[in-house]
Amino acid sequence: MQNLSKKLLMWLPGCILLAFNTASLAADFSFNWTRQTSPSFNFGYLNCNRGDGSSNCGLGFGSDADKTPFLQEEVTIGGVNYFHVIIGATDSAGNPINPTTDNLSTIPFAQEVFIQIQSGTDCNATACSFSGGDIQSGFGGGGSGDDPLRNNVAFTGNATGFPTRMGMKQVINESDMAQTFLKHSLALKPKITQTITTADMVANFGLDMTNSNYSTNTTPGLITNTVTLIGANAGIQGNFDATAAATNFTTANAQISNITGGRYTYVAGSGWNGMTTTFTPGTYTYVDNGSANLTTLDWNAFRSPTDNFMRFGTTPGTRLRGGSDCKSGGATTPPAGC
Repeated sequence: MQNLSKKLLMWLPGCILLAFNTASLAADFSFNWTRQTSPSFNFGYLNCNRGDGSSNCGLGFGSDADKTPFLQEEVTIGGVNYFHVIIGATDSAGNPINPTTDNLSTIPFAQEVFIQIQSGTDCNATACSFSGGDIQSGFGGGGSGDDPLRNNVAFTGNATGFPTRMGMKQVINESDMAQTFLKHSLALKPKITQTITTADMVANFGLDMTNSNYSTNTTPGLITNTVTLIGANAGIQGNFDATAAATNFTTANAQISNITGGRYTYVAGSGWNGMTTTFTPGTYTYVDNGSANLTTLDWNAFRSPTDNFMRFGTTPGTRLRGGSDCKSGGATTPPAGC
């Protein structure tokens, strides 16, 4: 797909980092997984595999083997223009699963994003979002829409989005894990919750960083971190609660904690230049010299081909890599390297 707002997001083993500015800091977002505008045929509008029309869904001059539900539209909130993007999932046969408010506890993946449009920019017949990536590839598209996991931040724009220019909700469900990333405010940092449930234990982790903005590094996020033994091990010493008052592992702290989650700042870059040829991202600064170099990661290492089915005609298949480069060919004869 072309003009995918470049790259709004990037993965950290299951989490997402985005980015910032100060416009409309009081605005909040609500996430209801529905299209908010009337269909509009332009290069910025895509509506695919969602059951309510189809627009700009082809791959070149053919059909797209990936049947993931995808919506991109331009909306206005509080006088500010945003790209609104909704991404769903596919089942084990490559059929689309459209996210709704009713299936968020079971859908394998769902993501809804609002990211501000930078006026005066040109991303192939539509304006650009406040995120980087290759947008000079002509009608065929480029950047994250073409190869989202490529190990080249200048191409994908991964990790370049401005967090105070956007809001986002992402849901992941697997057989034993459920995770939600929520950023509903432009001004404030996100909240991450995760639950792992097996036959032997339940682990709950939460990091709520909505108690600080992107100029504050002195306020740690609110942590929830518990492990409870269940099933055959229920009642055996080994339960852990990071907030309990006692000093033994059965009920309390395994060690003195120093919470640094949420203790970081972000200074915005200038974004796209006037010719829309150069994108200047912002800078994250972490306490205790913490850092994460997200520009050199091989994102394909985090991708499981068995979780990414596509349908080639009536036949489901997989690809080792994501992106348009690996969508040609048949289910049993993918291109080299795919």
